[in-house]
Amino acid sequence: MAFQNHYPNLVSEQTQAHSRLIRNYDGPNSDFDFIIIGSGIGGGILADDLADRLGDQKRILLLDAGSFIYPTHVYNISRIPNGAVANHFGVASTRPWQDSRHFIGGEPQLAFGGRSIFWSGLIPEAQDWELDFFPDQVRTDLKADYLSKAATRMHASKTLGDKAKAVVTYFRNSSLAADFDIQETPRALHQPYLDDQGHPRDRFFEEPTGVFNTSELLINQLGLTPGRDQNGNGLFLRLNSFVEGITDIPHNWHEVRCTSTLNGEARSFYAPNVIVAAGSMESPKLINRSSVFQRLPQDIQSRVGFGLTDHPVSGESQAYVSAVGKSPANRIELGPKDHAKLIFYSKGLTDAQGNTRFPFNVEMNINHEYWHLRNNDPSAEAIPHDSTRTRVDIKFSFANLLDDANGILSHAQDGYRPGVRFKRFADLQDLLGNRFPRIAGWQKSPGDFLHLLNSTRDRIFHEFDQVQWLSAPYGYPPGGQWPFGWGTVHHACGTLRMPWKAHRNEAQFNRRSVVDENLQVHNSPGLYVCDMSVLPISCAANPVRQLGALALRLSEHLG
Repeated sequence: MAFQNHYPNLVSEQTQAHSRLIRNYDGPNSDFDFIIIGSGIGGGILADDLADRLGDQKRILLLDAGSFIYPTHVYNISRIPNGAVANHFGVASTRPWQDSRHFIGGEPQLAFGGRSIFWSGLIPEAQDWELDFFPDQVRTDLKADYLSKAATRMHASKTLGDKAKAVVTYFRNSSLAADFDIQETPRALHQPYLDDQGHPRDRFFEEPTGVFNTSELLINQLGLTPGRDQNGNGLFLRLNSFVEGITDIPHNWHEVRCTSTLNGEARSFYAPNVIVAAGSMESPKLINRSSVFQRLPQDIQSRVGFGLTDHPVSGESQAYVSAVGKSPANRIELGPKDHAKLIFYSKGLTDAQGNTRFPFNVEMNINHEYWHLRNNDPSAEAIPHDSTRTRVDIKFSFANLLDDANGILSHAQDGYRPGVRFKRFADLQDLLGNRFPRIAGWQKSPGDFLHLLNSTRDRIFHEFDQVQWLSAPYGYPPGGQWPFGWGTVHHACGTLRMPWKAHRNEAQFNRRSVVDENLQVHNSPGLYVCDMSVLPISCAANPVRQLGALALRLSEHLG
C-alpha cells in the first residue's frame, strides 16, 4: 500500500520560495546515473561533490520526503533555542517502545537539508583509538585525507579568537595534557565577518555565510535555475517525494518508486547507482521495503535496523570562576565578555591491564551563551543569572559500541511507523556491565565509575581560580546528579553497519555487516548507503565529520 497518510508533523508543501529558488524536477526523462535518497549531511555532501566533479557528464537526482522549510540554518533565523525549533519540526515516523527501560529522545527532522539545518555546527574529529573500530582501509583513508577534506567542506574554523588560544595553551601545559589532546572545538563558521583565525575580515561578503548546512550547499548548486534544461546533465532535486522502495530491474539498474506527499501521485526513477541517505531511523525501513532485503542472507537480514546506538553524554558540571591559573606568572583573567569553547580529546591511553583509561572526551564552554544563538535583538535577550561573573560548563561525551538489542522494529503492517527500542543510558547495569567494558575493556563498580568522572572534573576545575560550584558532583540523588538519561535520534547510528568490531580486544572485524567497506549493500551491486546508519561505532565526538568524510570517500569511489 502506498504512503497515504503523512507522518504526524511532516511539513508537506511547495512554497513560493522553493519554486523561485529551485525547480522541483518534473522533466520527462526518468533515467539518471545516480539517485540519492536524502539531503542531510551524508546525501547532501555526496550530491554536491558528485555535481562538482561529474555534473557536466552525469545526471544526478536528489530525492527527499521533506519540504523546503529553511534555506539556511535555524541558528540564523531567530532567538528561539535551536533545540526548541528542532522539536517543533520533529516528525513522528516511529512509535516509542512501550517499556520505561527502552526510550530514545527526539524525533527526526524530515526537510530539505535534513538535520543539518537544526545542528549546532560542532565538527570534532574521531581519535585514533575510536577509528580502530573502523575497517582498516576505511580508517587509513579517513586519517590520510577525508577527515581533513570534510572539515574544509564544512567550513571548519581553526580558532575562536585570542582568548580561546590562550586558554588552550594554558591547559596544554597542565597535567591534563598527559591524558588529553586539548584543542579549540572546531565549528562550522557562523560569523561571516571573522576569518578562520577569529579576526575581522577585510571584506564582509566573503563566505562562509552561515552555519554549514546542506540546504545552503545545494542551493549553491541549484539555486535560481527555474528554467534549467531538465533533460540535460547535472544535479536535480525533487522534494516531497517519499520513496516507497527500491526494486532491481534488468541490466543491473534499480527502480526507485516514489509517492508525492503533496498529491499522492506515484512516479518511478531509474539508475544503475542508488544511494540511500535517509538517516539511521528511515534508511533501514526503506531497505526493509525493498527487494534487496529478500536476497540478503538471513543473518544479515537480522542486522537491518538493529545496532541503534548514540553516545552517552553527561549532564553539565557548572561553576563560576575568575581566571585560569592561580599564580601571576600563568594567570589568564576571565570576564563575562570572554569566551572559549574547548574539547579535551582522550588520547586513548591504556592502564597496566590494557584497558582504556578515559573512553570519553570532555567539552568545555567558557560563557556558553556566546555559542548558542544569533543575537539579532539584544533588547529581548534573556538576562543572565549573573552577568558580572564568568561561567564554565563541562560535560563528558563517551564513545559507545553498537547495541544489537536496540533497533527499528519494522514490518509490512506497521503503517510506516514501526516501534523503536533503545536501552536508556540511565540503566547503570547495562552501562557498566556491557557498554563501557566493550568500548574500554574495563569493569568498574558504580563507585569507581563515579569517582572517575568526579576526579576528572576536579582536575579540570582545579586549574581555575575562585571556583564557586553551581552543580553537585556526579552521583546519586539527593547527594549528587546521575550523569546520563537517554539517547536521542540526533546522533543515532549503526542500523545498517559496515564491518565492525564488537569489542575493543577483538583483532578481527565481523564481515557479516549490511554494507561493505565501500558502503555498498551486500549482494546488491550499485546500491549504497551513506548516512549515520553505516557507522560501526558511536564516537565520543559528534559524528558529522566522520559522515562527511565517508560521503566524500564514496563520491570518489563512484566515479
